[in-house]
Amino acid sequence: MFKTTPNKALPPMRAGERESRAGGEQYCLSPLPLPVNSECAVDVAHIDVRHDEATLDIRQGASPDSMMTAGHMLSVGVTAIMIMFLIIWVGIGGFPPDPQFAAAWGGGLYAGFLFVFTLAILWLNTLIKRMPPIRFNRQRREVAFVVDPLGRFWLPAPHNLWLASTASLAVTASGLMGSIEIGEWLRGARESFPFGFLLMHVGGFAFFFVYPPLYDLICRLCKRERRTVLVPWEDVVAVCGFNPNLGPGAVTGFGWNFALLPPDPERPGYTLPGAGIIVSVGGLPGALAQWEYIRRFMEEGVDATTTAAREWGVEWYDAYVAREKAECERTNDSARWRRFRRKRLWEHARFAHWYTEYRMKHILPKAVPRDWLAEWSKPLPKSQWAKPSQAVSELSEHLRAAYQRGEKFVEMGDIEKRFGVAAPTAVQAPYPSYPFRSKAERA
Repeated sequence: MFKTTPNKALPPMRAGERESRAGGEQYCLSPLPLPVNSECAVDVAHIDVRHDEATLDIRQGASPDSMMTAGHMLSVGVTAIMIMFLIIWVGIGGFPPDPQFAAAWGGGLYAGFLFVFTLAILWLNTLIKRMPPIRFNRQRREVAFVVDPLGRFWLPAPHNLWLASTASLAVTASGLMGSIEIGEWLRGARESFPFGFLLMHVGGFAFFFVYPPLYDLICRLCKRERRTVLVPWEDVVAVCGFNPNLGPGAVTGFGWNFALLPPDPERPGYTLPGAGIIVSVGGLPGALAQWEYIRRFMEEGVDATTTAAREWGVEWYDAYVAREKAECERTNDSARWRRFRRKRLWEHARFAHWYTEYRMKHILPKAVPRDWLAEWSKPLPKSQWAKPSQAVSELSEHLRAAYQRGEKFVEMGDIEKRFGVAAPTAVQAPYPSYPFRSKAERA
């Protein structure tokens, strides 16, 4: 929908339009938040992180899946190191009584742990803390997006994966080589303690904590702060698509995604930089249910939606294990229970769920200042609530009548043209925006 070449931008799609490309399809659900006749309004992608009677925060939250993948990598690394040293033990008929050998063995285990720890814990925490939510205010009928500054910057962002991988490699390499050098120092082959590796090791860890605030300070001095932009609810673009997943030289599969984006009023056909959200959903019904969850909250309130059951946390995990154990005992399938336990241990699943719960409670809130949009988020008297536009009200009535006749939203084409209702002309003026930092918003 939104092209990457400014001189060749095409007109943006409108609600109801469908586009086929590259073996996939894309459906436009908004601008103009219209009902799509979904059977339910469910938070399919688990992106609702907070809501009350007036506001809703959505964002890509923490997931135990990434932590279990990291646990799998850690188990593979530890197993590979143990097998390597077992081969050495068989080849030489036992471990040599050499401190350097023990230091190399311990250093290998430590380096494997560090590689997973720096990327799966430190870097991912940095990423999560720099992903602010999208906040909806149903009473004002506005949506707050945090927008990146235009253009490239000479400093890489703290959550840049290549930058984090370089720091992780420095921590891992210094940990391994430092352990070997300590072994040399213990057996007297080295006169001085390896302070150089120690300083490199500590500096690599410090990078994950020192660089983000330093980067933000430099951005503020260079007038490149992120900004909070308030977008009218009826301007927000929602799309879902069935697109191929591309790998090196081949299509590896297809997947459904749901995206919510703020348009750029000064560049029709484009979105504001660095803002919005895109999440995976199970299919077209899941995408429609996710959109209806957001739309019904804004149009009808939280009572018209259904929050998906939480699938993370120690309490959920313990209940999940108990259900699986009970099923194995009922069917007298001890082999299945052993396989289940081995897989959970291999993935460090319980720790993954515990740390996911910790992230949701203590890491996610750090993505925004405590007083972010505090005044804007306060409930208003009902007499001051913003009203839907006439176009939205008329089109919603036409759509409900069409659904009674058995028609489907995704087969109607451009809804505005179909029913002859023209939306208000978009104003080519920037949206209200405020620096994204503490005490920087309108009342």
